[in-house]
Order: sequence, then C-alpha cells, then structure tokens
Amino acid sequence: MIEFTLSRVVLIICGAAILGTVFVPIQSLCEYRYDESMSDAADRISFIIDEFWASEADTLTVRGWEILPPGGYIEIEGHHLAVHAGDVSYRSLISKEMDRVVFGYGDEVSISKN
Repeated sequence: MIEFTLSRVVLIICGAAILGTVFVPIQSLCEYRYDESMSDAADRISFIIDEFWASEADTLTVRGWEILPPGGYIEIEGHHLAVHAGDVSYRSLISKEMDRVVFGYGDEVSISKN
C-alpha cells in the first residue's frame, strides 16, 4: 500500500518537473515573439507616416485603438517614433522631422501637412 502511494507521489513530482522544464522555453519564446511583433509595429507605423509625407494627402488620422495594445501609447518627436507598451519602448525612425506628438490607445490624432 505504501509503495503504491509513493509511486504516485514520485509520478506527480516527475510530471511537475517535466512541465517546469517545458514551460520556461515556451514562455521565453512567447516573450520574444511579442517583442518582435511590437518592434515590427513601430517600423510599420513609421512607414505609414513616411508614406503620408510622400503622398498627396493633406491629413493623416491615426486611431490609437487600431494600432496599439491596450494601455500603450506612441510618442513622436523629431525623427524619432517610440511605441510604449508597459515598461518597454520600441523605437523607429521617420524621415520627416515632426513636432512632439503623444497619443494613447483611446486617442484619435490628425497629423496635417500644414
């Protein structure tokens, strides 16, 4: 009877150890993919702004909820664009120098060429 209970305890301990060794690499892979996607998002936003300046359009309207994660915000100043998500910032460059613009997830901002 004791051997039967002891084998179950050992089985549970081994299962927990295996789950622990698998969980750590999967968690770091998810964090890497999140960082990579946010970095790509910063580059795409700068590309959109650069294309706006090269286009014939007069105004670009940006809705934060369409391009940002909840709680995130974008800061543009000079040639620098930063997407802030939590404690991490993802940076990119834009071709045209701009005045400081900051907008968040719930904001809608119009960038004008005038």
